[in-house]
Amino acid sequence: PAMRADDLAIDLPLPDEHPLAPAIRYAEERCDYFRQNIRDYTCRLVKRERIGGVLQSYQYLDVKVRCEQVRDGETVHPLSVYLRYLAPKTHKGRQVLYVAGERDGRMLVRKGGRTLSSLTLRIALGSQLALRESNYPITEIGFDRIVERLLKIAKQDIEHDPHAQNTEVTYLRNAQVGKRRCMHIKVDHPRQNPQLAFHQASLFIDNELRIPTRLVVRDWPANGIGGEPPIIEEYTYVNPRLNLGLTDADFDESVFD
Repeated sequence: PAMRADDLAIDLPLPDEHPLAPAIRYAEERCDYFRQNIRDYTCRLVKRERIGGVLQSYQYLDVKVRCEQVRDGETVHPLSVYLRYLAPKTHKGRQVLYVAGERDGRMLVRKGGRTLSSLTLRIALGSQLALRESNYPITEIGFDRIVERLLKIAKQDIEHDPHAQNTEVTYLRNAQVGKRRCMHIKVDHPRQNPQLAFHQASLFIDNELRIPTRLVVRDWPANGIGGEPPIIEEYTYVNPRLNLGLTDADFDESVFD
């Protein structure tokens, strides 16, 4: 199996170990760190996804999250998420509020955009309307959820390519997202295989904050023809701020304009 050790900051695989194994260990450590040390955060999210075969326009939104906090087996603070869209114009001013256990598990959405901007609805997380412009429910928007999703995919990749005949992994410690230094974990599956979820995936984890700040996932070129591999999904978390002490008031309906 191919593994380039350019500026390597993760242990090399053990003998006869799959090259994805160190990445899985590293990601699991990051998840553990996140659960133990991060209570809430804000950031600006820049994202686009391919939905129904069509790559959507970039969306820019401010994100505010308070993580679920459990003490002695009881939920002290439920998962709480507030989103405010800045662009494109069709979404500008949209606001989304979700607090686990409230509103019968539904999101509160103020439409924003150019028409009926003040229209406010309660929308079920997994409904067709909720997933019309996103491949994932609002509960999957956080840093930890992205890593957990990739961990699941990586473990499936090992099952489908156990001898790493179609898996290349590269680790770069001093990559950059904006001005911040990151660990870049890049996974390539050179040959198309319907059992594998992607052609290329690049995950960037901030060296100082120890959280993911960028993810790009690409599909194989159509019909195996060369050229730029098409993007499946792309997320960049800009200016993350951690452990601000967000309260219930930050996730109350009064946050809506």
